[in-house]
Amino acid sequence: MGALAGHIALVTGGTRGIGRAIALRLAAGGADVGIASRSSDGGPVVAELERLGVRACAVKADVADPEAVRRMFASVGGTLGPVDVLVNNAAVGDPGYRSAWELPAGSWERMIAVNLSGVYYCCAAALPPMLAKGWGRIVNIASTSGLTGGTSGAHYAASKGGVIALSKALARELAPRGITVNVVAPSKIDTEMFRRVTGDEEREATRRRIPVGRLGRPEEIAEAVAYFVGEESGYTTGQVLVVSGGY
Repeated sequence: MGALAGHIALVTGGTRGIGRAIALRLAAGGADVGIASRSSDGGPVVAELERLGVRACAVKADVADPEAVRRMFASVGGTLGPVDVLVNNAAVGDPGYRSAWELPAGSWERMIAVNLSGVYYCCAAALPPMLAKGWGRIVNIASTSGLTGGTSGAHYAASKGGVIALSKALARELAPRGITVNVVAPSKIDTEMFRRVTGDEEREATRRRIPVGRLGRPEEIAEAVAYFVGEESGYTTGQVLVVSGGY
């Protein structure tokens, strides 16, 4: 049996890219896995997860809606059991970003609602059973933009910086209760979404700026998450692991 056997994981934004890789990695470790997405059909990923010998389910939910988040946890809990491993991966970007003073109406609000408030809503919903159990693992996916300002927009950087600060505050509060909260901060990762918003020339220019000479792979982010959720990582909390190839 895998090291995560007996645990129930929920991965938001789990139907593609980094989220899908995380879900598969946790399943490979033996966890039963729920995946959530606002719009994507999770059926194909559920089938992949089940082929690894675990139970799995998919839920549609907008993490920016606290009532939808409560329903999401109720659904996963009713199907698999109480969630004790939460990975907050769901996020939005803004490929049309021009400058901080030219944001379209509602752009700031939606970015903060999904990328920051959504993380808070999911943590708040996950915590009661974790507190009752005296054990839990929360991993929030941020970005190097939250540390450096990045190139993806002021609103995106602010949302991801907020995730880092929120995670550190929660880690301090929850450490005495057996619950760890950590952050993985990726940089340029070769996903379908990244390819959709960048051209060949831009991707090549980005690759040349990365010291290891290539874009990251979703599986490399998943491996960082796997460390944080393991039993052996209980002394690690409030930390930010940058996975960037030195970028």
